[in-house]
Amino acid sequence: MHELSLAHSVMEIVGREMEKYPSRHLKSIELTIGTHAGVETEAFRTAIQAVMRSSLWPDAEAVIVTVAAEAQCIACGARFAPDGYIPQCPECGSAMCGIVAGNEFRVSALTLHDT
Repeated sequence: MHELSLAHSVMEIVGREMEKYPSRHLKSIELTIGTHAGVETEAFRTAIQAVMRSSLWPDAEAVIVTVAAEAQCIACGARFAPDGYIPQCPECGSAMCGIVAGNEFRVSALTLHDT
């Protein structure tokens, strides 16, 4: 389950950021996860909650924002929601398309408050 590894990596990032604010307390972590990021969101949610419980911030909340996949056709420029991982343009039928949204996996924001 690579979601557990991702959760540990997220907490490493959070730890490095929190070192910059020693007098602050972590209230929440906002994560952006695209539907084409290759992450099982519910498994990740379970993993991040477990990792957070054993961290320096067990009371912090994990907020997950999901970004739907969007593709764009190189041939005609149409933007559309892809049916799968190899999108085909519904307008012109071209397979020359790329995913332009939905690959995201990032820590978007940390919400802090005074201790």
